[in-house]
Amino acid sequence: MLAVLTFIVVFIGIVLVHEFGHYLLAKIFGVQVLEFAVGFGPAIWRKRGKETTFRINAFPLGGYVKLAGENPYEKGEWEEGRGFYDKPAWQRLLISFAGPLFSILAGYFLFMVIVNVWGVSFSGISQIIPDSPAEEAGLRKGDIILKINGKYVFDPSVISRMIREGKPLKITVLRSGEKLELSVAPRKIPRQLDLFLSSATGVVEGDFVSIEGESDPSPEFLESLLKTRVDVEFSSSRLEGVLESYYHVPERFAIGFVFSGLSPIFRRDAPPFKEGDRIVAVDGMEIDGWLDFIRVSRYVSMKEDEVYVELVGKKVDWWSYGSSDPLRVSIERDGRPVEMTVSKDALSKIMQDPTLFDPEVEPYKPPSLTERLGVAISRCNWILTITWSTLSKGLFRSVARGEVAGPVGIAQAVGTAVKMGLDSVLVLVAVITINLGLFNLLPLPALDGGRIAFAIAEMITGKKLDPRIEAMIHTIGFLLLLGLLIFITFFDIGRLLP
Repeated sequence: MLAVLTFIVVFIGIVLVHEFGHYLLAKIFGVQVLEFAVGFGPAIWRKRGKETTFRINAFPLGGYVKLAGENPYEKGEWEEGRGFYDKPAWQRLLISFAGPLFSILAGYFLFMVIVNVWGVSFSGISQIIPDSPAEEAGLRKGDIILKINGKYVFDPSVISRMIREGKPLKITVLRSGEKLELSVAPRKIPRQLDLFLSSATGVVEGDFVSIEGESDPSPEFLESLLKTRVDVEFSSSRLEGVLESYYHVPERFAIGFVFSGLSPIFRRDAPPFKEGDRIVAVDGMEIDGWLDFIRVSRYVSMKEDEVYVELVGKKVDWWSYGSSDPLRVSIERDGRPVEMTVSKDALSKIMQDPTLFDPEVEPYKPPSLTERLGVAISRCNWILTITWSTLSKGLFRSVARGEVAGPVGIAQAVGTAVKMGLDSVLVLVAVITINLGLFNLLPLPALDGGRIAFAIAEMITGKKLDPRIEAMIHTIGFLLLLGLLIFITFFDIGRLLP
């Protein structure tokens, strides 16, 4: 129930900020605002102002501002010259632009509050690979990566992309409250290949030799083997099973560290575990970092006849069959070792819930106000860049790849954020409102960007399009956007299904 209420409040708040931008600029330019509404449908409360009716409607998902003359097919009474289309193009442009602008500025403001109160999350280092460029450069487990080549970096994918370019990097890290700048030169590492087999027999001993006779399998070859029984040969053993999935990364530049993720420390109770408990080992498999956490989680979730193999080049980095039931779990509670037995299903569900565990790296709160503001602005600039990159790929492709979410997806994200705490909720709100602002600037009919495009065209040509024709185009655009919303919702629901 708390998640539902939070979702409604978040949704209303985001839309109201956006609509207030339109309302304020309309008032400044003398456009009569007929209604300012929270929600849709019939009114359950209304109050008449000097010239605007403020109302709360029955369905509290969003809101709107109704401007005089905005719909040329709708008859109404308002003062002459105070209709939306009575105003010059540049004023209509600014009124339309104000909504997205307020949305984006609200995101910047929220991040300034978040960074000043809680700090901001950066990527950390969970593990250093021995004899790697990272070790040689002096990077250590627990370091927080703040900057690369003088620019703040917030996302592991961005850091990985910069590393894979193969150029020398200057990495600024935070270590025990002190900032250090280290130079590191990436080196090429062999291909990475993970194999997941079901109904498996055999063991893994020695180096990888081949799969179905292929010593250097390509993704296309592996794709052709999916759901078929395969023979995997090693220098001292053989493994057979049905290839359920694979993960293939070609030879690439790397510096040799594992990004931080979740720690094995519980942030809240999850019976039989208590807040503050630390999982030390499961069936003797120790957890000493994010990579170990992933591997143990995989071990717990697999069936006894399923096997997972991680290869780096020809070398076997890790492999394991699935666990039996129940599991032996070693934990640390209040500084004392505790042994317990936990069912396979229970531990699998617990380890797959990210809201139950503390992060390995705590948010960084810069010491000075100037740096906090700089970090907040950089964080928002990065969100704008990522959002634009996603939208520019094409909406339908981005939706299919899970990069765009609708109300169902947002509701799920809000529910997760509520479990994480107020700071996570505010981060999500900031991200959504920035996304909303940028999306509305797309030059599509029915969006603010569409109205802006018509206003710009009028300013360039000096000719005003018949408002009725423009309204018809926006109506068609609205129907298409409604179809897009249904399309997005379809994928949102699909992602919720097993």
